[in-house]
Amino acid sequence: MTKISEIEDRGAVVAWSPIASYSDVVAVGTKDSGGIGFDDYGGELEIYDFHIAGSQKPVLLGKIKTTARFASIDWSPCGFEMGMIVGGMVDGTVQLWNPADIMSGDVNDGNTTIVTKHSGAVTAIAFNPHNGNLLASGSANGEVLIASLDDLNAPNVFPPAPDINNKVSGIEVTQLSWNTQVAHIVASANGNGTVIIWDLRQKKAWCELRCEASNVAVSDVAWHPTEGLQIITASSEDSHNLLKLWDLRTSTSMPLATLNDGEATLSTKGGILSCAWCPHDPGMLITCGKDNRTLLWDLYAMEPTYEVPSSNSEAGTAPTGQLGASGFQEKRYNVQWSPHRRGVVSTCSFDRKVQLHSLIGVPNTGKKSNRTPMWLRGNSGVSCGFGGKLVKFGGESNKVVEISSVIENPGLVAASTNFESGIASGEYQEFCRLKAMSSTDEYEQQVWGFMQIIFESNARQLLLHYLGFNPEDIDQMAAGLQEGYAAPGEAKESEPLVSKSDAEQVIMQALLVGNFEAAVEVCFRSGNAADALILASCGGAELWAATQAQFFARESAKRPYLSVVSAVINNHLEELVSSSDPAKWRETLAILSTYGRSEEFPVLCLGLGKRLQEIGNDPEAASLCFMCAMNLDHSVQYWKALVDQTIDASGSPDLLSLHAFVEKVSIFCQAEPETKLPDEVSELFALYAKNLADQGLFAAAAAYCRGESKSCNELKSRLYYGGGKECVDAMAKNPPAFPFTLVNVGVSSSARGKVQQQQQTNKASRTTKSNRPMAAAAPKPAVTALPAGWYELTDPNSGRTYYANQATGETTWTKPTPPAPVPAPKPAAASRAPQPQQMQGRGQYGSNGYGHQQQPASYQQQQATQASTTSYQQPMQMQMQQQSHQPQQVQPSSYHHQQQMPQPQQPSYQQQMQQSHQPAATPGRVKANSVASRYGDGFVTSASHPELAQQYGNVGTSNPYTGEARPGTAVVSPMHKKPAPVSSNLNLDEIELTPDKQALTDNLLGFIKALESCQFSMADKRLFTEAQKGVNILVKKMARGMVTGDVCDKVGELASAIQNRNYHGATSIQTQLVNSEWKLHKDWLRGTKLLIQLATKFLA
Repeated sequence: MTKISEIEDRGAVVAWSPIASYSDVVAVGTKDSGGIGFDDYGGELEIYDFHIAGSQKPVLLGKIKTTARFASIDWSPCGFEMGMIVGGMVDGTVQLWNPADIMSGDVNDGNTTIVTKHSGAVTAIAFNPHNGNLLASGSANGEVLIASLDDLNAPNVFPPAPDINNKVSGIEVTQLSWNTQVAHIVASANGNGTVIIWDLRQKKAWCELRCEASNVAVSDVAWHPTEGLQIITASSEDSHNLLKLWDLRTSTSMPLATLNDGEATLSTKGGILSCAWCPHDPGMLITCGKDNRTLLWDLYAMEPTYEVPSSNSEAGTAPTGQLGASGFQEKRYNVQWSPHRRGVVSTCSFDRKVQLHSLIGVPNTGKKSNRTPMWLRGNSGVSCGFGGKLVKFGGESNKVVEISSVIENPGLVAASTNFESGIASGEYQEFCRLKAMSSTDEYEQQVWGFMQIIFESNARQLLLHYLGFNPEDIDQMAAGLQEGYAAPGEAKESEPLVSKSDAEQVIMQALLVGNFEAAVEVCFRSGNAADALILASCGGAELWAATQAQFFARESAKRPYLSVVSAVINNHLEELVSSSDPAKWRETLAILSTYGRSEEFPVLCLGLGKRLQEIGNDPEAASLCFMCAMNLDHSVQYWKALVDQTIDASGSPDLLSLHAFVEKVSIFCQAEPETKLPDEVSELFALYAKNLADQGLFAAAAAYCRGESKSCNELKSRLYYGGGKECVDAMAKNPPAFPFTLVNVGVSSSARGKVQQQQQTNKASRTTKSNRPMAAAAPKPAVTALPAGWYELTDPNSGRTYYANQATGETTWTKPTPPAPVPAPKPAAASRAPQPQQMQGRGQYGSNGYGHQQQPASYQQQQATQASTTSYQQPMQMQMQQQSHQPQQVQPSSYHHQQQMPQPQQPSYQQQMQQSHQPAATPGRVKANSVASRYGDGFVTSASHPELAQQYGNVGTSNPYTGEARPGTAVVSPMHKKPAPVSSNLNLDEIELTPDKQALTDNLLGFIKALESCQFSMADKRLFTEAQKGVNILVKKMARGMVTGDVCDKVGELASAIQNRNYHGATSIQTQLVNSEWKLHKDWLRGTKLLIQLATKFLA
């Protein structure tokens, strides 16, 4: 903090100008004359321009001499062009001036208006912020007057209540403060330690806050700038150096919080003289006290964060007061925030200085505070949301929040729209044909041409045509060649190795003896290859094969086409591929298409593609061969390489290139629907889906979000639960897996130790307050399992374990054991004896209306014993049920089981009457007869009012019985059976949820997790606690199957609305649930309402 400006030799009170055009102007009213004369009783009113934005010294704009000194001063924006200045004088008068007249110098005694006259000094004065013509003034003798200045010539002056003089007569009014939200509410701080809230409309005191002891004055009071029911009070007594924050919604006898950190180095160690709540940041407060400290407080962290330095001290250090005049050095008695200049405060000190300080750029020396002042936040802003949503506020319409969709890449949107509409009809051949026609790149034309052929029924014949081998054209070419060679050939054959006559003689002799091998060999040597083939056909299969091989070996060099014939005849197409010329890959592919068998064709095309890729260095031709092989893994390698070439410096590919890649892969997969995308392709699809979602194309994005990576799973979850019905349909209504890993962080050992220590302390305190010795805990049976329907729970207040039966509603401290088989009792003829305090025919074990239920002999003996002692020794639940005349029926075996279980010792009648005045709520259904607060003040919370706990379902948070006073087993009537309350303690490791309910649970707990990081006020913290309890109860009910599918669907819609920031829709859904499901689910419905309120306030 830095000092902006200073006026010396002025012991004064100040008032900031409320006019925005005069935001640097301050009115200074002197509290003393500064002179040395005995007859100088007057004061001065001066108006200064401090030039905060510049470097000039304060400029005196005008001044006027007053007949009395100032005790208080304020400035209203109403009345005149520059408003009006009103001063509370020490002579009891309230005087009014026009600041424009003072600044122009046109002032005299006639320009001063006497508004009213008090019988004592006017120690406090304040204008109504809602109505600048309404003035409140208070005097040293306790008078509080309200003046209406609508007519300055005849002000209307009246007290806030008729009996005010009797109420505060003779008690000094130290400060007045108008409510910032309600125009007819004003607070007066008094010297007897009270603050009275006056209601001018009702003409009476609305309430009275007992802030301090009767001999301690409340030095200052200030209302919350935005919360009309929160107020802060300050004590001037050194031994009561407290700031107390009150929330009038909850209590008028106990403060919500107390600001006094005795361990902090910047804490207040003396009485507080003045405090001011920042109008631009409700979380900041500034105070000055008798310890020469002016502290800046963070109300969210509840600690001081900075100290305004004095003239001769460094920031953050305390000046050391000494005896003498130095004790008052820089001791400030008044602090105020500028109403227009953010972060600027004025101070007045006892050493006759008026200073202005700036908070901008000060360091934060607090231990817990890490907030940025709200005035550093812009008055406008934008935020980008999921799906290309843009939220903005500020500008000309500062109170309007606009939500719009922004398309960053219109080319991608147009391409995606055309693609989706093109394939919507399923005419993939036509789509490929149009793509091939519209492509300007030769490779793209070939890709889409091959893609079109894939979908045809006669694909291999069409492939020959596409490669340029038309059978009809070849037939015509062959006919032309035959005509040209009808005459004798011009070419001379090579000279034979053996003469023709010798060869014929040898061949004849070989044939005579049947040696076809020798005859064939002689034919080859004499150059008669045709004769060799004819003779070999007569010599068997082996000779025929050998002769063919020799023929192709001799003639292929002169006639290359014979190598093709050889490969076809011998089915050696693989060898043909491995020895083929990469430059003539089209001819090779045509041969494979013509002569390759269906099961061999994909393998041969794959081999040709690999040869082109490795030897021919032709990835484009290789990718086309891979397409013919219907091999996606190899086909996409070159397509992906084309996408990688467009990656920019940020690591993102060109979106149109990415779209072209997705088009090829998507159409290719339509030919082979069972094809699984490789991981690298899935990641590109996920990137494509993310960009589509950013443009608002949710349905298209859901169709292409196919990966299994963490980012892809997160996108799936957002699309499924936040993209609407189209996304759900596109994902086949199959909820995606939860994309995050659940980690149980547990509780630290230190925190667990503190909780156990607190529980022990509470238990010891309850033991001390009790007038009877605590009964020994009943021994627990040594059993390892609970009977069916029983659950083990923990009492949140005492930490003890108790057991509850969900089906019957019974609760007990003792661990139940499985019932042993008991023989049926013999019917008893004796009539039942009357029971103490039991209506005739209607008791806990009375008639059910269809005949008497006979009881075991042990039960009769027990009743006789109880009747002989006292009826007040019965369990409390039995007495309550007897008084409510509810019929009960217990089977003999069940009763026998109950008799075997040890019961906690029951209190006497006097002890029960004492405990009836304590707040009560047990695991069973027990209703308290009186309402008593936990604090003894008036807080309305479920912890202090059991009937509210039952209404809102927070049974687990309240403890109506302390120590051993909780009753034992409560038996609920089967005619009025209700499900046992669900506690708000949630352990995710102990519950099992279906995938759809798990996703819903993750969303709800995600909202709670997001809210945990927000900075709450004390009131909001209570709301958050209730919201968290409601969500926990809902999750546990869903796990137990206590929530129907329709209700789960509604809750899912509510969660989606919150996730999409549609809080109005979420509120509407919650209202529908309340109207239809309140009776069964009121324990968590209120929590969802509070969750929506907090999300609206902190997550918007």
